Amino acid sequence: MTVTSIKPETERSSSKKRLGLLLIKPSHYDDDGYVIQWWRSFVVNNALAVMGSVISDAADRQAVGPDIDIERRLIDEVTEVVRPDRLIDWLAEFDYAAVLLVAVQTSQFPRALDITRPFAAAGYPVIIGGVHVSGALAMVPNWEPAFAGASEAGASLFAGEFEPHVDELLNDIVAGSVKPFYDRLASPADLGVSPRQRAEHGLAAQTVERHYGLETGRGCPFVCSFCTIINFHGRKMRHRHAEAIEAYLRDCHAHGGRHILVTDDNFARSPVWREVTATLERLQRELNVEWDVAIQVDALAYRIDGFVDACKAAGVKRVFIGIESVRPDNLKAAAKGQNKLHLMHDMAMTWRRAGVLIYGAMIVGLANDTPERVAEDVRILQEEIPVDILSAFLLTPHPGSADHKHAVAAGVVMDDDLNRYDTVHPVVDHPIMSRDEWEALYWDTWKRFYTKSYMKTVIARALRYGVKLDIIRSTFVCAYTASCYERVHPLDSGGLRFRDRMSRRPNLPRPAAIPHAIRQFATNTVMLTRIASLLLYAYGLELYLRVERARGRLDLHTRIRTTPEVEETPTLAQAPVAAAE
Repeated sequence: MTVTSIKPETERSSSKKRLGLLLIKPSHYDDDGYVIQWWRSFVVNNALAVMGSVISDAADRQAVGPDIDIERRLIDEVTEVVRPDRLIDWLAEFDYAAVLLVAVQTSQFPRALDITRPFAAAGYPVIIGGVHVSGALAMVPNWEPAFAGASEAGASLFAGEFEPHVDELLNDIVAGSVKPFYDRLASPADLGVSPRQRAEHGLAAQTVERHYGLETGRGCPFVCSFCTIINFHGRKMRHRHAEAIEAYLRDCHAHGGRHILVTDDNFARSPVWREVTATLERLQRELNVEWDVAIQVDALAYRIDGFVDACKAAGVKRVFIGIESVRPDNLKAAAKGQNKLHLMHDMAMTWRRAGVLIYGAMIVGLANDTPERVAEDVRILQEEIPVDILSAFLLTPHPGSADHKHAVAAGVVMDDDLNRYDTVHPVVDHPIMSRDEWEALYWDTWKRFYTKSYMKTVIARALRYGVKLDIIRSTFVCAYTASCYERVHPLDSGGLRFRDRMSRRPNLPRPAAIPHAIRQFATNTVMLTRIASLLLYAYGLELYLRVERARGRLDLHTRIRTTPEVEETPTLAQAPVAAAE
């Protein structure tokens, strides 16, 4: 496994002492208790990369004094097995040392505690931070399950953004006075003066397509009830300087990077989107590179003057849009007032004409959902809006969201096992369905969307509107296999799954080595065969559809109306702008 480590830019004197920092981004457990891990991930973990940049800056500034050098090591557990005994040996080389578990989400908190125990038992301070700790403290500080087991495991907790407080924490580590809890929510980072993001080439190498993350800013102006970001990063948009972003992109390109994932929660509302897209466009010409940029925006972003054209020129090839539902009652319940259903078709077609692949997020299990309604919603997403790639999420009241705060206040019974808060398991009761029915509906939603018939439709649309076919093929097949065969969310997936028996959840038995290895080999062989067959089928469809295009028959396969007749359908015609507000 690749490990990233650095030393300060200045030469280290033998007389200096050393501070070693082990930064780990935990994964979480699957239904069988194995850590979800892959040979290569599909999505880079940019939060870990940003944290690494902050530590690198602290090392360069000699944040704990001129007589102490800072060294760091980054581990993304999605692609690297955590072996505490070996890592404890690494920490033992330093005069001072600590473990930072970073960007921990709610479903990863139990795994973070399991990682904590052996390091804490060996005498090393372990600090857990991220959206779970920060969101829970901001919204439901007295909800007992949020931090259950942390003190017993020996973990300290850090709430808030790290940049303004890195010196404080590092000096506490050196002084041996790490606090049990750091509440720093009231002091968010000023990204204009915060450490610049540095390219983490080791982390990029652990992704299938050498992806680099890019954080141009933080915050989102909207108030979606299920969202935790607005209660962590806030609703005020903050941004980095364009010059620092350009330097970062040049470094990525110099090391073979052209796949860029912009991690802003809503890039369209960034005050510097014009500067960033102009920089990307200019660098394409100067560096002779074709970027493959992915962004996340709201459904109304396409109406911002010049935005879609700027994104196209900048090399944006993928856009993720939170559609969530095609029902006015559901959107109102989710406080998703910015989604105007009568504009959805125009939105999708605007992005499609720009040659951009459209990911549509859908929430399954909103209060008024039934199996029949959800099945119809999938059809609308395929034929009437329409989107290319579905990203379905089971409605989950995450600590840090308004939904969770209201549920706690109302005394709603919720699961105590935070590992299940991964948007693929029900953790509360649904007003209409049982939990088993709800979970079955969730996985059925993926199967309804990802069919071979719809694969043909998506490839036909790509040929019709100029979307990159290699992107369509790989994305559709990977989402298909992850959701329908592996039963994990595609955002949690990667290439070639492995199940480390030594890291299995402590309350479950550890299987014998040889039978476990045989099962893994058999499972991966079957999965690779399925992926290969689907890719071959996709290539065959492309060949057939190219022939159809030559015959002037391609539009018969796109299933897209040439005018937005979607407004006249019973589902969407009854959804005026006010209905979603």
